[in-house]
Amino acid sequence: MGNPVVIKNKKATYLFELLDVYTAGVVLTGTEIKSIRMGKASLVESYCYFNNAELWIKGMHVAEYWWANRYNHDPNRERKLLLTKKSY
Repeated sequence: MGNPVVIKNKKATYLFELLDVYTAGVVLTGTEIKSIRMGKASLVESYCYFNNAELWIKGMHVAEYWWANRYNHDPNRERKLLLTKKSY
């Protein structure tokens, strides 16, 4: 497997003071993965929230995959984030 894709919101780190930093995985469909690998994702205007002890991201835009035709995904859907639970 190649290098992992890293998406960062540079504007948020400029405008806000970040107290804690977490690394999260995102639950994606097949066409979303292909679109992100092509660099077609944006975190502008996105934010995270908790719903029933699960972390979700809203406002993340992943452009439709051009070759997917009718099996494409919704570009602005809410996506579940996956965090690891650390025990100390």
